[in-house]
Parts: sequence; structure tokens; C-alpha cells
Amino acid sequence: MFFMDTTDFIHVLWKKEQREFNKNISVLKKHPAKKAVHDLRVAVKKLRAATELYYHVSEKPLPEDLLNETEKLFSILGKQRDVEICLEIIDKVQKETGKKYPQLKYYFRTILSVAQNWSKKAINNYKKKELDNLSIKIKDEMPVIEEDKLKNKIINIINTHLAGSTDLYKKPHKLRQQLKEIYYWIKMLPESIFNRYEYDKDLHQLLEDFGNWQNFIVFEIKLKHFRKDYLPKTFSEYESIKLLDADIKEKKERLLKDALYKTRILLKQVVITEKEKP
Repeated sequence: MFFMDTTDFIHVLWKKEQREFNKNISVLKKHPAKKAVHDLRVAVKKLRAATELYYHVSEKPLPEDLLNETEKLFSILGKQRDVEICLEIIDKVQKETGKKYPQLKYYFRTILSVAQNWSKKAINNYKKKELDNLSIKIKDEMPVIEEDKLKNKIINIINTHLAGSTDLYKKPHKLRQQLKEIYYWIKMLPESIFNRYEYDKDLHQLLEDFGNWQNFIVFEIKLKHFRKDYLPKTFSEYESIKLLDADIKEKKERLLKDALYKTRILLKQVVITEKEKP
């Protein structure tokens, strides 16, 4: 939905993600469902991106603590999500190789139960007032901008942030976060404001690589912790986990290399375009 001479579309989409957030809060109060955890965290990322875009468009300084309580919830649910990702990776590896890792799966299932308890407590303690207040603020203070000016402003915001991402090649975690936010901006924009197809597909592909790379990092950290602190060397699974660790490291490095290569190609085009502007 887009209103011709205003930036109301930001608030419309913000409210859409707030409803998605609230829906998954309700689900999680009943059961620590994996899909609801994932969907709620995605909703927070989109709310975060919409808030950032609002402040860029309105040219106001972005306060640091706008989503403070929501970010705390996001972080706690991230603990559960990390373990769920690890179990997904194990299942995928077992399907691909036929190898079994019973002790490792038992370990992850055990800590998943702990993480789910933390999630339940955080969900029950969470107050929705923070999001309600921010929703009112965005709606009441959203500037009205003529369509052509808004279009030029948003194109400049996106291209400037894409071009600025070239400084983050040595900080891939931050690079991934910035590109993900830009991707959410592009997905939420009306076509009359921004031709999303210019970047949509390329960004989606490289973010898939970055996402899998991040998942392998999480898995590798927890795998090393399990092998070092819990798994006895006398267990037969010890050596197979060492091999699994090496395989994950190789896949992780390959994914990062591919993601950075695709990012350089995309950002090179953006930088060239920016330089060609009068």
C-alpha cells in the first residue's frame, strides 16, 4: 500500500511486522515452536530496518534505545535459535554422509531444553508497550514528502549505504548486517519509489551465502565447546567430530569467499553508478 504524496507506507509496513511479531508472541506463550522463534526474530529485523529507514528519511538522529526491550527478547530467543540451527545442520550432514553423531545430538537437545525455558520466561515478561509507543511516534511524526523528492531521497539512501559497505569487507559480520538491512528496505519499498529488481535477486543470493556462513560459525563454536569440554576422548565419536569440525570449517570458508565475491561484484556496480552521477 502506498499513499502518493507521503511516507505513510513506512508506517503501514511497520504495523504489518508488528502484527507478525504479536502473532508469534502469542504462539510462543503456548509452546516454544521453532518456526515462531524464527518468524518473530525476522519480524524484529524488519521492524528494526523500517525504524532505521524512517529516521533516515525524516533526517532525525536515531536514538540508541528505541527497541531496547525488544532487542533483549530478540537476543534471548537467539540462544534457542542457535541450538535449533545446530540440530538442523547435524540432520543435514547425517542425511548427506550417512554418519551418525548421537552424543552430539543428545548434547544439543539437552541445551535446547534450557534455551527454551529461557525463551518462555522472556516471552512471558515481555511488554508490548515499547512497540506500541514507537508505532504512534512513527505515525504522528512521519514527514510528508512529494513523491519525486521521496524517490530521489530513498534511492540516495540505499545507494549510499550500499557504496559504504565497501569499507566492511574485513568485517563480514557487520557487512552481512548492513546488507540485510538494505535488503529489507528494498523489499518494503513500493515499486513507484524504487525498482527493487535492480538489486533484489543479487542481494538475496549473496545473503543466502552469508546466512549459511553465519550458521556454520555458530555450529563450529558450539561443536568445539562440546568436543573440548564434554566429549571424552575415549568415545568413538571423538574422532568423527574432529573430522566434522574440519569439514564445517572448509564449508564456512568457501561460503564466505563466495559471499564476498558476489558482494564485490554488486557493490562495484553501485559505486560506478554513484560516480557517474552529475
